[in-house]
Amino acid sequence: MDEDTRTLTKDDKIYDLVDVVEEDPEGILQADPLDDEIAGVVSKIAERIAREMFPSIAERIIREEIERLKENPGK
Repeated sequence: MDEDTRTLTKDDKIYDLVDVVEEDPEGILQADPLDDEIAGVVSKIAERIAREMFPSIAERIIREEIERLKENPGK
């Protein structure tokens, strides 16, 4: 067995960290209004890019698949 690892015994203390996680340390866990604004802008940009690019990508894939089917009609 590795020297750095060991199995817990009955005498070992297991610490409960729930109270630490639930604390709100000086606004670190609070949502920032700027985050919402940034997320909105990113969402709009991503949607615009998708609307511009997906149709041409889909068309190319469909054309390639049609050509593949024409070349190998039995498969």
